[in-house]
Amino acid sequence: MMVNVIETAAQAAAIVRAELPKVQKEERVFVLPLNANGKLLAKPILVSVGHEDGTTTIDAGTIFREALMAGAEEIIVAHNHPSGDPTPSRDDYKATVRLNEGAELVGLKLIDHIIVGADDSANGLGFVSMTDFSGIW
Repeated sequence: MMVNVIETAAQAAAIVRAELPKVQKEERVFVLPLNANGKLLAKPILVSVGHEDGTTTIDAGTIFREALMAGAEEIIVAHNHPSGDPTPSRDDYKATVRLNEGAELVGLKLIDHIIVGADDSANGLGFVSMTDFSGIW
């Protein structure tokens, strides 16, 4: 079922989770392109696939290019943690700050950066929303 308007981080996480393989061996980074009213303009766009050693690159240029090509005014960035634990790493925090700053420069608004984990992780939510951490932006 395609959601027309994304109103919550849980909705965004569910949409991304549907795009992930059943067995997750590497991180996958997605961008969800939205219009100014939060309407999803396309299915999540896969912008990066990491390596099995756990390393991945959140490439802001690719994210912004794909979002702008989809006509986005707002974006949600999401990635999975194959370990199942969606607790943000130091690199996740840094990437979120960089994405927010870069989005402003190219005329986009970063709504959230979501980290998807196992279904029962994060007190049963299965994801972490970076906007829940004060001081990010």
